[in-house]
Amino acid sequence: MPRRSALLSSSPAQQRASPLARAMLAAYVVLVVYSGLSPWSGWRDLGVSPWAFLDAPAPRHLTRFDLIVNVLGYLPLGALGVLALHPRLRGLAAVLAATAGGVLLAGAIEALQTYLPTRVSSNIDLATNSAGALLGALLAAPLAAGLIDRGRLMQLRTRWFRRDASFLLVVLALWPAAQMAALPMLFGNGALLDGAAVLDWLGWVSAQQRDAIFGPAEFVLAEAVVVVAGLLAAGLAAAAVMQPGAPRIRLLLALVAAALALRSLAYAISFGPDQAFVWLTRGAIGGLTLGLLTLLVMAHGRPLAVHAAALAATAIWIGVVNLVPGNPYHLDWLAGFRPGRLAHFQAVAHWLSLAWPLVLAAALLALSAVRGARR
Repeated sequence: MPRRSALLSSSPAQQRASPLARAMLAAYVVLVVYSGLSPWSGWRDLGVSPWAFLDAPAPRHLTRFDLIVNVLGYLPLGALGVLALHPRLRGLAAVLAATAGGVLLAGAIEALQTYLPTRVSSNIDLATNSAGALLGALLAAPLAAGLIDRGRLMQLRTRWFRRDASFLLVVLALWPAAQMAALPMLFGNGALLDGAAVLDWLGWVSAQQRDAIFGPAEFVLAEAVVVVAGLLAAGLAAAAVMQPGAPRIRLLLALVAAALALRSLAYAISFGPDQAFVWLTRGAIGGLTLGLLTLLVMAHGRPLAVHAAALAATAIWIGVVNLVPGNPYHLDWLAGFRPGRLAHFQAVAHWLSLAWPLVLAAALLALSAVRGARR
């Protein structure tokens, strides 16, 4: 009897949609809108038409870096637009629709920036954003059918991850981007509260006792705990939706490597190339070592146990990161932070950093509810 894989390879490709591509497109649009309208405060009417930027002179202070960032920022939007439209629209029609969507989104953001005194609307931004959307659409159009219908990506998606993993995979794909915020601790995401204020409110220790408890060694230990909890939360969440035959270790190491690489890149840009690894403190090194060893062992557990462990690690992560007071030993290198042209991208990274653990917890709980309903 012929093998199933042989039958699949010889049968004609079936046209299908990609819920993952559509979810990723929606998430990326949210990030683009948040970045484009940051800081979301100080709105006022300056008596200027929102479309005046279309025939305005080019900004004086315009660098090659700005142009490249504008193109690259909208390139994934065009590519995801083509993938999300498949198979309803294909080829040239998908390229035109995805590009038109990018142009309309960029134009709307530039028009709304007219009401933000801290932002400058520019027809150059609109042109480069539109070019980025067009380039992304052109790159994705020849690959859409192969990737989605019965291509390698679809096969790997089915072979490595469960069918109900789409939304959680989108959340996990944003985890490396959440590490680009200039935070004093590695994986210090979700710090919505001031740890010192929380300890004072709880009344567990007095201010004098808190200062005595948290010395240099204690801050190293606290950071290590945060790193371990954050690493286990993201890693076990990924392992919980993997198929039994998935290369778990390679996938988990790739996820962690992407997070650390983006953190180093962001620090190199924000603090200078010589400070790319300033975040790699003793606490971070210890937490990474212990967290990786624990993750690679626990990831091979039973799916329900791994899922429960991911939820527990996420809860511990959110709790600990909001209890640890600000580390005064990080103030020296944080003082050198200079977002410059990346100020609005840092705003997005900071927002994503705060929200990501809560979104992960919600995704894990939703997945638990779906699986419980099926049982």
